[in-house]
Amino acid sequence: MLAFTDDPRIQQILTLPEDSDPQWRLDLERFKQGDVTLDRKTAGENTIKAIQRLLIFLGYSTSSSGAFSIDGDFGRGTNRAVAQFQFEHGLNPDVKRSALGYPCTFQTAKTEIVNIPDVKLDQRTAEKMLEVAIQSIENKHVNCGSFEEAIFHLNSLQRNAFLTCRKIWERYGPAVQVAVQRIKAEKNVTIQQEWILSVIRQETAGVVRPRFEQHIFSKLNREMPNAEVSELRYRSMSFGLGQIMGANFKGIGAPSAKAMFTSPIEDQLLYVGKFLCQSSVLRGVVAKKAPAAQDFRTLARIYNGPGFAKHHYHESIARWFGEFRSIMG
Repeated sequence: MLAFTDDPRIQQILTLPEDSDPQWRLDLERFKQGDVTLDRKTAGENTIKAIQRLLIFLGYSTSSSGAFSIDGDFGRGTNRAVAQFQFEHGLNPDVKRSALGYPCTFQTAKTEIVNIPDVKLDQRTAEKMLEVAIQSIENKHVNCGSFEEAIFHLNSLQRNAFLTCRKIWERYGPAVQVAVQRIKAEKNVTIQQEWILSVIRQETAGVVRPRFEQHIFSKLNREMPNAEVSELRYRSMSFGLGQIMGANFKGIGAPSAKAMFTSPIEDQLLYVGKFLCQSSVLRGVVAKKAPAAQDFRTLARIYNGPGFAKHHYHESIARWFGEFRSIMG
């Protein structure tokens, strides 16, 4: 039997509390008993949901698009996650660094993922995953720095239970107020709370859901062939409530990209504020209580990129800003 599976914390990681599907429970028992010689062709849907939850808890993307998804499909993305874990922990000599960092662009990353060989989730790998999960919990090296917070976001992700503006304000409002005060004290920069809250609503809807960018990982791997793969993987992911790329860790004052993943919610909110204040142009925008239409376009261009208009990013930010202003009075 796999070690640690009777630990109530592991049980919280593997399954939703309300899930009473008997097939899920049957598959979960098989998983607990060591029936984990699974690959993309033999995996059962319900068992894979448990595995995907565990991989996401450990910080691995489970979709070929780079998303963190729990869909019960041992597809190319989940296969990549298992291969990454095996490589980082020396569990599978057939997984090569060159394969994990296959050449690609943003446009070809999803199709070229076939360069990563099919792997099996054997018992040795599953044992190590559970062991690392327990160590991460005990060291508080988990998403959002707290086991309870990590489970909230994991369950919300699977339920697609994202937060409205009011729920975001209720859950994060006090910590945003503290972040704004800290930025003022440390940098003498004024930022209105509505800007931080609006970015959170637009980027994550209050549910932390990192995203892995394969093309960035492949680029970093070419540039830093001797760097730890795990750190490069974290630098290639967007994190936290504001979806800030791990490669930006120095600019926002984080000690490392991985530290962005494990940062408490309070620090994540501070990072969003600091990111918004990095640009002198944007500092002038986020200080405004009554922004003009151009201000929303400026934030959208800097935060989302030059293609912001085609998916109306600026319009959404303006809408959320108005909603939060109304809620806050």
